[in-house]
Amino acid sequence: MKKKFILIIFFMTLNLYSNEIKIGMSADFSASISYLGNNMKKGIKSYFHNINESSSVKYKLIAYDDKYNPVLASQNVEQLIYKDKVVALLGNTGTPTTTVTLPIINKNKIPLIGPYSGGKFLRDSKTNKYSFNYRVGYYNEVSQIVVHLLNQGLKPDELAVFSQNDTYGDSGYLGVLEAFRSKNLEMKEIIHERYTKETTNIEFGLSKLLDYNKNFKAFIIVGVNKATTKFIEYAKEDFPNAKFFLISAMNISTISNNLKKYEDDIYSTQVVPLLDENLDIINEYKNDFKKLYPNENFNLISFEGYIIAKLFHEVIKELKFEEIDKQSIEKKLLTIDNIDIGLGFKSSFNNKKHQYSNRVWLTKMKNGELQNVSWEEILIK
Repeated sequence: MKKKFILIIFFMTLNLYSNEIKIGMSADFSASISYLGNNMKKGIKSYFHNINESSSVKYKLIAYDDKYNPVLASQNVEQLIYKDKVVALLGNTGTPTTTVTLPIINKNKIPLIGPYSGGKFLRDSKTNKYSFNYRVGYYNEVSQIVVHLLNQGLKPDELAVFSQNDTYGDSGYLGVLEAFRSKNLEMKEIIHERYTKETTNIEFGLSKLLDYNKNFKAFIIVGVNKATTKFIEYAKEDFPNAKFFLISAMNISTISNNLKKYEDDIYSTQVVPLLDENLDIINEYKNDFKKLYPNENFNLISFEGYIIAKLFHEVIKELKFEEIDKQSIEKKLLTIDNIDIGLGFKSSFNNKKHQYSNRVWLTKMKNGELQNVSWEEILIK
């Protein structure tokens, strides 16, 4: 009798775990961009938790910390694929880390969905056919900033780029290059200096900018929070009227709060709508996030994690459990046509298009809150 009871429990447990869909994630949870990795994970888990409450098939997110280190990221992705047997990767965070894991992903033909990276390489469907993006590329964000500034009369030599010295930072340069080409401006007119990754040693790069002896009125910064905060504080001494433009990977709330007296001159692009907009998915996110994290605040990063989790679910929800594997997921991704996940617009994936959204919002902090800004509000002096 006892043996029979043990066998029943064993098969019940086996059945419980056999209905899991294993999803992998590698991100920084403890180093310089941990605010990205941790919030992306919370957003993904918020959506999965909601689905798991009402479904017999459960999503299981297996997430490993790569500390924004490419070597660790490669090891994590190999473990997720070979040991954990995940059927897809979701929300991997960081451009340098994602760069080195793509060969592993391509070799194993496993879908990477919604990475938190704006790297241009991820959006080349010919060479990276297994990466499917929600967000626009960082270079798209920068290009839109530059085009708007040039349209308002900013001269090319009144603009400078300051970035981290890696593939993430290089996206800033590529965005300016794209904008300059669209305006028939020469590449040699781009002014670009850098700082060393994992440091706040911005002084040398700033001194190089000073050597140009230009009256810079706008800076595009592609970096991380601490280095960016320090750069703005120092640069303001020499360029008191300058405006500073950040991209979505940077936390404008933290940066502006540390530089209150310069708040009016700091702007940031975003790739998700602000959370005060009346959209179905925003209301869903707020409800589901508070269920799992009642003592934490909403933010755009966890909202993006929620978006990609919902996008993933919408892709595979019609598949039978026994059909779900990396091949069937990729096949479904390539046939998604004109779906609206609650953001107010429809989009698709196909063999040539691996990016769901092309939208960019411009924001700034006003009275302690992040608010949308129109380009016409920016006055370049």
